Amino acid sequence: MKLRIPKGYTPSTYEQLAELAGLPVSEARRCADEMAAAGIVSLIKHGDDPRIKRCEVCGYPFRDKTRPGNAKVCGDTCKTTRKTVQRAEQRKVKPARGVTVKPNKQIRYVWWLEYPYWVTEKWMLNHVGSYERPRDPDKLAYIIAAKERAERMGGRKKVSG
Repeated sequence: MKLRIPKGYTPSTYEQLAELAGLPVSEARRCADEMAAAGIVSLIKHGDDPRIKRCEVCGYPFRDKTRPGNAKVCGDTCKTTRKTVQRAEQRKVKPARGVTVKPNKQIRYVWWLEYPYWVTEKWMLNHVGSYERPRDPDKLAYIIAAKERAERMGGRKKVSG
């Protein structure tokens, strides 16, 4: 999505400028008027200021206000467009760099059928083991005794209010 305007080319109408930049005509007119008022057009033609550059996205001339002087685009909109294109290119190149793609997990439980089932018993026991653990027989006796004690007392104490 790079749009480059040749160095010697000057659009003759605002419509041509708007078409090249991909902006509405009113916005192109405003930008052209600002450039003319700032004297940017003459600076571009003579080329004596290294901070006057052309935007890589829309081709507009702009003054690089960054401290190191390495700006490539004129503003936030063009910066977003450039980064979007750059990320898309990186996504295309990513597998070619040798980045390993994580394989999908092996299917262990077939849930989408009418009668779901585990593929192997081992996986079923591993899964169930994390939810249902057998209790110690002494602990079972303790739980049963606590329930009987609660029944003999008449249930839980009721708060009078």
